[in-house]
Amino acid sequence: MKASRHTIAQLPKIELHCHLDGSLSLQMIRLLAEKAGIALPDSDEALRQKVTAPEMSESLTDYLAPFDFVLPMLQTAEALTLAAYDLIRQAQADAIRYIEVRFAPTLHTAGGLTLIQVVQAVTRGLAEGEADFQVKANALLCGMRHESLDTVMSVVELFASGDLDHVAGFDLAGGEADGFLASFAPVLEKVKALQIPLTLHAGECGCAQNVLAAVQAGATRIGHGVAIKDCPDSWQALIDQKITLEMAPTSNIQTKAIDQQQNYPFKVLFDAGVRVTINTDNRTVSATTLNAEYAKIADWYDLSESDFRQIGRYAYEASFMTDEQRAALAAEFE
Repeated sequence: MKASRHTIAQLPKIELHCHLDGSLSLQMIRLLAEKAGIALPDSDEALRQKVTAPEMSESLTDYLAPFDFVLPMLQTAEALTLAAYDLIRQAQADAIRYIEVRFAPTLHTAGGLTLIQVVQAVTRGLAEGEADFQVKANALLCGMRHESLDTVMSVVELFASGDLDHVAGFDLAGGEADGFLASFAPVLEKVKALQIPLTLHAGECGCAQNVLAAVQAGATRIGHGVAIKDCPDSWQALIDQKITLEMAPTSNIQTKAIDQQQNYPFKVLFDAGVRVTINTDNRTVSATTLNAEYAKIADWYDLSESDFRQIGRYAYEASFMTDEQRAALAAEFE
């Protein structure tokens, strides 16, 4: 029986793929803009148009445009802490028990913050959110694929300090080109040497080979990965290795990763035994919540409560949470 909206709202959830700068509430955007001296439209509807991607974007690049509007507001430690706390507050409303919040530290240094100060500011907000809400959280640090190898390496080297609380893993994000992993081989070797849990954006732009290359490079999770639909011969290998796909239905269609809902591969992958999970990607940019993404999948495929609980277990098992966090959530997800 298809899970009802009420059931979905109550289900304990885990979100593995959520970008901080794409998930600020309108209230928080107004607060941060005031602190930064940035003028905003008076009406929420006009503001929403600036921070939300078009329902039918032309491309991933088109989808990413709203980030440029928000980024100047996220250049102080106070702003980053407030933003992270705001995201945990939103997660509570979705009955999320654990969330991994990803961001690129290098994008938040224009105001003079060092990379470590950026990370500390975000994780401070996550910790404060944990204290006030029934949500556990960790950060994922992103290197941006348009940046130089040295710049991305500087993010990886933060892990070597051994003094990063609430930081769980590493990712490469941004525009995706075929074979992009070859350009970052030294980075990925460093990630492996430091034993950093790895998730990689791959297969978001029709590049199925990028998914397979990401797995070969050591990623246990794939951000989006929808292009793997074109390589069914590879699915069994993903299943055998327990590779988990971080799918985001609204975003995947907005970015043209998938041309239309009828071709979305979530159900066929799920039925085949591939470990798929449901995520928002960017709450504000995609004008969504995790409850809304669950409901969308329920409507498209008539998934049951049991199906959603299995998807939740996939996310629980694939997460980069600490042993302490895992033990605290075991009763709900194992």
